[in-house]
Amino acid sequence: MKLKLLALLSFALLSSHSWSSLEDFNYYPESFIEIVNDTHSTDKTIKSELFKVLSQYHKKTKTRDLIVEKCKENCFVQRKGISYKAARIELFGNLHIKKSSRGKYTVKDLYCEKNYGEANGVGPGKIPSGSVINCEHSWPQSRFNPLMSKSLQKTDLHHLYPVNNRANSSRSNHIFAEVNGSPINSKCKSSSRGMAYGSSITAFEPPTTHKGNVARALFYFSVRFKINIDPLEEKYLRIWHEEDPVDQEERTRNQKIFEFQKNRNPFIDAPNLVDSIRDF
Repeated sequence: MKLKLLALLSFALLSSHSWSSLEDFNYYPESFIEIVNDTHSTDKTIKSELFKVLSQYHKKTKTRDLIVEKCKENCFVQRKGISYKAARIELFGNLHIKKSSRGKYTVKDLYCEKNYGEANGVGPGKIPSGSVINCEHSWPQSRFNPLMSKSLQKTDLHHLYPVNNRANSSRSNHIFAEVNGSPINSKCKSSSRGMAYGSSITAFEPPTTHKGNVARALFYFSVRFKINIDPLEEKYLRIWHEEDPVDQEERTRNQKIFEFQKNRNPFIDAPNLVDSIRDF
């Protein structure tokens, strides 16, 4: 109990600042921090070691976690066996649910920026009506790594977000980019689909307020599941990461996901880590 209280206190202290680094979280082993800080470390080395941090067992110590292949006590690893239903309950019924001063619950769709309430099935521990709001896989399922667990990729909350069902269909499996196109429809003017600038590729452009979140979600997914990001998409994701920096809401979401599935998004914890990886 004392350890949990200390962890919550530490997180609250970090949250009061606009910056953070790997050193601020015991989750990241000393050995990994040294690799990141070593100017001679290659992209391949950093991504390989970060993959271990995100996917292997963490053994708790009085200071920083140790990464081990096997562990029987005082340790944790990213949860496996989470059902898609459980992931959606966590997404809609905990991570993104808001309670108004009148006691009414809402969930905000992040593509059209509309709030949906209890009439649409919103509530603590509930999954809203799929005919209105869906669970968006920022990394499309059609582009999952076939060599890794599909279930683990499908239920990883770090890339799942609540979005309008029509916007979800419009996004489909298109890459993210800035586009020369039109809003999805008259009721969803915050997101657009069209040709990515500088190419003939159809792409999807989310609202400005969600662009940085998308970027960091995809950086995480790329490293965690060993999949390359399309070069054109990466170009825009890096821009969005800078233009829409991490905010308090994103940090809080990252912490809640850690408490649920037991791993973190390092690009939220330490935004400058993106600069250490030249090619995702």
